[in-house]
Amino acid sequence: MTGTERSGERSPNELRVEIEELRAELGETVEELARRSDVPSRLREKREETAQRVHEQVAHARETIAETAPVVQSTLRERPALVTGMAVVLALLLITLVRRRKRGKETDGTR
Repeated sequence: MTGTERSGERSPNELRVEIEELRAELGETVEELARRSDVPSRLREKREETAQRVHEQVAHARETIAETAPVVQSTLRERPALVTGMAVVLALLLITLVRRRKRGKETDGTR
């Protein structure tokens, strides 16, 4: 062991390397903090992501409607009684669901 190793001292080259590593780490930390503190930019990014997702969902819904509309129209023309019956059943289910929820809220006292 040399005298510098025994006393815990490092060579100037070792210190330079360590300083450069610390500077790099500090630079990365500062960049991350700056990114996190830029709230308007983050909100803008989130808004753009959300808008893109909504546009994709709307496009998908339009495609689905365009594909199923002819089938629905032909069913309405060919079997109006079946469609009317399905509408009545759906209406009854909806009324039942609403009444159950209303009763549940009344018993909870949250009216």
